[in-house]
Amino acid sequence: MKAIILAAGQGSRLRPLTYAIPKPLLPVGGRPVIDYVIDNLSACGQIDEVYVAVSHAASVIRAYFHHANHHRLKISVVRTLGWETGGDLKTVLIEKNITSPVVVCYGDNVTQPNVSELLDFHSKNPSSYASMLLFSVPRSDASRFGIAELQGEKITRFIEKPQPGSTISNLANAGYFVLNPDALSNVQMKKFKLESECFPQWAAERKLGGIVQQLKMWIDIGTIDSYRAANKLVEEILPPPSTHQQNE
Repeated sequence: MKAIILAAGQGSRLRPLTYAIPKPLLPVGGRPVIDYVIDNLSACGQIDEVYVAVSHAASVIRAYFHHANHHRLKISVVRTLGWETGGDLKTVLIEKNITSPVVVCYGDNVTQPNVSELLDFHSKNPSSYASMLLFSVPRSDASRFGIAELQGEKITRFIEKPQPGSTISNLANAGYFVLNPDALSNVQMKKFKLESECFPQWAAERKLGGIVQQLKMWIDIGTIDSYRAANKLVEEILPPPSTHQQNE
């Protein structure tokens, strides 16, 4: 099975760090942030090939994966136009002729979801266009996330970054979902966001599944402040790489 990591952001809010280092390779706890996503995909025995969608510094990121040891996973870098999550995702689907369900993840957060459970959930709901991994956040933080209203196994409403005080629930998009590519077959190739143009519509049509997991942590690196916090929190929560991993 294939997976796609959406990592095309230029990291403008992380400058000056991203003048020298592409955002996917910024170190968190001594490792590139994208490695945490790769770890989650590698832990799922159903995935064997990963496409990383990037819009700039493709040669640098490609060189990193050429030299990095990611065990059994085949990893390829796909150059996109930076057309937000929707346009970049559709680019990879077309270029790589992906027609079967695919795992899609955001490349700028550190967390430890159970991807196998998400895949199993989606396989039992084949009529859904997509199945999204959700996790609980404090309602006071809900405006930072895409928030879903869940009834049973279906998301009935989805609002990207709701206004403070107007949130419909405290279940947030964790940045991992399984997609049936046919869901985007009639969407024009353009710059668009899945979170505002697709997820709300699919939810209204009862075509967006949702599964809740209790995540030990969820950290993004969207800004300098969150990047600093991510490094501090990872060092507190995660053990350092073993000597064996460091020598690989």
